[in-house]
Amino acid sequence: MRRIGFILFTVAVMLTLVKLGLWQLTRAQEKEALNHALKHRSEQMYYSLASLPSDPRWYGLTLHGTFEHRYAVLLDNQIYRGQVGYHLLYPLKVNRDWVLVNLGWIAAPTYREQLPVLPEHHGELRVEGIIAPPSQMPTLAAPSETLVWPQRVQVVDLELLSQQMDLPLKPWVLQIDPDNALALQQTWTPVVMGPHKHYAYAVQWFLMAVAISGLAFWWLKRTRA
Repeated sequence: MRRIGFILFTVAVMLTLVKLGLWQLTRAQEKEALNHALKHRSEQMYYSLASLPSDPRWYGLTLHGTFEHRYAVLLDNQIYRGQVGYHLLYPLKVNRDWVLVNLGWIAAPTYREQLPVLPEHHGELRVEGIIAPPSQMPTLAAPSETLVWPQRVQVVDLELLSQQMDLPLKPWVLQIDPDNALALQQTWTPVVMGPHKHYAYAVQWFLMAVAISGLAFWWLKRTRA
């Protein structure tokens, strides 16, 4: 009975490790597909919102519009060279449409209760960049009940921001081109972890499964002897 229980436990652990390895392989393939889309789509530039395809992610986009500075959004906890800061986002009015634009990183003041001095750009402006989905990293912090602008946020929730601003924001963010005259320090990256790391993690899980199977075989052979 003891041997049967040990065998069942070993099989369960091995299946779990193999499943984790396969999941890492799937993630690696997803990252490779993302890199492929980034490489090919970002080279294609659109010049109006009406001309965008149904899935506009990762395409280049050039717009002319005006910023609404009173609705500044500061994406919190952005680190650059060991310094804490924010990503500054402004809604851009393009005819009757609104697009949230990420201008880049700005340093945070020494004290938490202070906010950085935000740059403002008036008049009609040319803004080009890459269309990206908003940040969807999980957070334990609840949204602030007191709505104060500029607003510090832990995650870019476009539906919530659209309600708070009372503006029909597009369901994506325009990440400004680093060469644009309006761009701040650029720290945004579309792929946090490359596919090679996922492949390395997959190999680790598979090696652990092999090691456990080897140890289990050795123990069973030893107890039988």
